[in-house]
Amino acid sequence: MCFCLASDALRAISTQAMTLTDHFHEADAVVLAKLVRTSPESINGHIQTQFTFRTLEAIAGNIPAFFKVSAPGGVFGSEARFDSRLPQIPIQKDMILFLRIDHPKLCFSNHTAGVVLPDSDLLTELRLLAERNPKTSDLRIFATHPIHVEFSVTSSGLLDSSGSPFRYTSPDRSVGISVYADVSTRPSGITEQQAITALRNALSAWEYASTIRFNYLGTQIFPKSADDYSSSEGEVIRIQMHDNYSKILDTSSTLGSGGSGYLLSNGEGGTINGTSFFPSSHGFVVLNHPKSSLSDPKTLEEVLTHEIGHVLGLAHSSENISETNSQLKNAVMYFQCHSDGRGATLNDYDTQTILKAYPWNTPPYGFDRIVYAVSSSGGPLSHPEVNQVTLSGADLQNTPLSLQIVSQTSTNGNFASANGTIRFTPSAYYSDSTVSDLSKDYYDQLTARFSDGTNFSPPVNVRVVGFRSDSKPTGSPDGIPDSWMTTHFGNANGSSADADFDKDGLSNLREFLLGTDPKNTSSCFKIVNFAGDTLTWTSQPFDSYFVQSSSDLVNWTNERLVNQPSVFSTLSVSELPTTSGSGRLFYRVKRIE
Repeated sequence: MCFCLASDALRAISTQAMTLTDHFHEADAVVLAKLVRTSPESINGHIQTQFTFRTLEAIAGNIPAFFKVSAPGGVFGSEARFDSRLPQIPIQKDMILFLRIDHPKLCFSNHTAGVVLPDSDLLTELRLLAERNPKTSDLRIFATHPIHVEFSVTSSGLLDSSGSPFRYTSPDRSVGISVYADVSTRPSGITEQQAITALRNALSAWEYASTIRFNYLGTQIFPKSADDYSSSEGEVIRIQMHDNYSKILDTSSTLGSGGSGYLLSNGEGGTINGTSFFPSSHGFVVLNHPKSSLSDPKTLEEVLTHEIGHVLGLAHSSENISETNSQLKNAVMYFQCHSDGRGATLNDYDTQTILKAYPWNTPPYGFDRIVYAVSSSGGPLSHPEVNQVTLSGADLQNTPLSLQIVSQTSTNGNFASANGTIRFTPSAYYSDSTVSDLSKDYYDQLTARFSDGTNFSPPVNVRVVGFRSDSKPTGSPDGIPDSWMTTHFGNANGSSADADFDKDGLSNLREFLLGTDPKNTSSCFKIVNFAGDTLTWTSQPFDSYFVQSSSDLVNWTNERLVNQPSVFSTLSVSELPTTSGSGRLFYRVKRIE
């Protein structure tokens, strides 16, 4: 090929080499145009982007003054979807477009490979081709009118079509991203085992180069295309070794496409070296299985590695067919497949870029906490600690962290913070009430984030999700709600905060804070199972816990900070460190107050 793809016009997919003549003949029309507008839309739950162009020169075909082209992916409302078939073209940039009519839409021929940075030699050659091979396609049905909008671009190597790059955060907590593969149909000559091996090698290449972690869960037959799944169906990457659902044009040179859904919540993906990230929610890879080049196991491996790079948030290293920078051209993220037997091999450019999103110094993390604020009708609470929680953060390096308060509301009371302890004081006496949705609603909220001195965690919140009234003892309420006392002891004055009815060593106040039954000795905070490398204990919704290890029962190391995000009564962690030989290792679970 003798044309140059625009290095700032995205970021696309794996393609096989085509000549300029091939591109010309595959297209229904060719035009030199300027982008004047992009607009998102959602059709049947699928986000796509409409591009509006102004025609500068109709090279081949009947082309209106202004026309629109559709591509999958983009930003719609509060949701975003990266799709490697979506070009990221700068506003007011002159581009050569190879277009295909795919009724009822006009599309880029060969997806992002159909968007080309012009130069004089290229334009001359295309004009000669059009003179010898005139096209009669009529694009006037795609005519439209422009509205100018702005668009941001970057040269970081990370995809940032919505203004910020995106990344998965679960590896920051040493939790792998779930991966399923659909190998029910495969490229010709590729066995199921070869397909799985190629996928495992591709995943391992990115794991070896960064802190990204995957949890390969095996094969499934997907009832729809992998790119038709949404965030509501879990933080999962789905790898489809086929295009049985016709998401890639049959005549396309595209070997595969990959993308990721993410939420438009800046900083929710953490902040790394000053760059704030959106949080990825799910990802997909679809392979154009009829392509003969994918019948080579090493080429299949290379394409999978490339597309998984897109899923993780990486752009193309270059889209210039005449690229002279060997690091960019030899990267697995180069826009064209090398097909030279390299397989799942990353070069220095690939590893340096993936470390921008998944560095060895992983960003901190923490978890939301909730408060059922106890309000008094007769003086201050004698145990105000019932209205406080501790925000604790961690990172995989066990770095000392600092807590920064970002914002707070004061609709129904006031927050105070000291050394990570957050206390809420209601501004009035409130009767018992609870928000509708415990996972997101609140009466008041404090937002904070953890810092290791370089990186920041995603925001963590302390949410007041309910109020509980306390009137006893008269004149000096003890902080235990009247409703709790009535449930367990028959009336609001049925016992006291310091009493221990079941003689288990825990006062009524501690039982209330732990969520246990004060009249049942078997209801307690305890480890219930340890098998292999998995530890299970009793838990309460939205409580946080440190899992710690020790070889001598004196010095303890934090292995994992975890949170109970559901209403289940137990919580487990796996892949805990083990010892070899006769060495001993002890575990304990520390509930964060």
